[in-house]
Amino acid sequence: MAHYPLTERLLPEPTDLTCRYQIADLAQTDQQIVLIVSFGGTYPDGSHGNAHAAYIARSTLLGLHAFDADCVILDFRGLVYRWGNSLLRVFDDIAQYKDAGGEPGQPTFPVLVVTSELCSAAFLSLVTPVGQSTPAWHFEDMDAAIQYGMQKAHEWLDF
Repeated sequence: MAHYPLTERLLPEPTDLTCRYQIADLAQTDQQIVLIVSFGGTYPDGSHGNAHAAYIARSTLLGLHAFDADCVILDFRGLVYRWGNSLLRVFDDIAQYKDAGGEPGQPTFPVLVVTSELCSAAFLSLVTPVGQSTPAWHFEDMDAAIQYGMQKAHEWLDF
């Protein structure tokens, strides 16, 4: 029988991105777990950001698994982002994990985004079709995002 040596592998982590997990105060959220996943650093332009997009998606899914969240807020306020479609991967991965196999008419798992002047214009150009208004799930104020997230979590949980 052949002997197969094993080599330990570590998950790739971009050196120019940070990730933090926070939970909104449970006493103020009716015990709903509103997970905030905060990213900071610089997202490279275009396809140079593919590894960063994979890291953002993977880190967010890890947080959803670890904290069993009822809602997730992607906090991009500290992220310098100018362009790159791969950032959308996080939304696809969350939908596949949380919404796959859902019943017809079931609300989607609540995903919200908070941005700042570092990335707001570029992010909105990525997620907003020409002529459309800003998505209801986009915020520049964390408290407003948490409040809206609680409402959407109730809808998702009560279905």
